[in-house]
Order: sequence, then C-alpha cells, then structure tokens
Amino acid sequence: MSKNKGLGGIIRSVTNATRTVNDATRAANNVSRTANNLSRGAGGQRAAGQPAANQPAADAPADDSWACVCGMSNTTKFCGGCGKPAPAALQCPSCQWERPAENSSLKFCGNCGAKMEE
Repeated sequence: MSKNKGLGGIIRSVTNATRTVNDATRAANNVSRTANNLSRGAGGQRAAGQPAANQPAADAPADDSWACVCGMSNTTKFCGGCGKPAPAALQCPSCQWERPAENSSLKFCGNCGAKMEE
C-alpha cells in the first residue's frame, strides 16, 4: 500500500534531499580545507614536506655545525666522537673565497676552481 504524499510531502522530500546534499558539500569542503592547511603547515606558506621558515627541520644541523671525517655532526670546537678539532675556514689564494667549514674536504675553490692550499 503506497502512501500519497501530496504536494507538501514532495516539497518536504526535496527540501530534505537538498539539505543532505548541502551537508555533504560542506563536509567535503571542510575536508579539502583541512588537507590544504595540513599541506601548507601552520604558517600557511609552505608546501608539504618543507620545514617552516622559522623552524629548522628536525634532522637539519645547526648553522654553526660541522661534520667530522669520522661522520659525527658537531657544534663544538672539537669532535665529540674522535676529538679532532673543527676545521678552520680556508681562503682561496686566487679570489679569497672562504671555504665553508662543513666542506673541509674541498680541494678546489668553489668560486674560481683554483687549488685550495691546506
């Protein structure tokens, strides 16, 4: 036995269906916004996988750190793993380019290609 809803019943059904569609659209928009916020991070400026500008990456060494030949990363004047001193900055004899301390194994100037003297 089917129930005849009449015009009022049809309007209520359409209204309820419209509400359901609107609720689903809002939920989808919220999910999309959340995904966008997560990919941009707290500052909203970065892409996924990149550290925020004011926050160093967890595995990134400090600005004044150096890597010892034994493989240990250090921020002190001497290596905590083997006791070797931190490499001194070396200047190119040709162009005065200063070799970064963390690249102490460079044998040639990164600016002009001249051989670095040790």
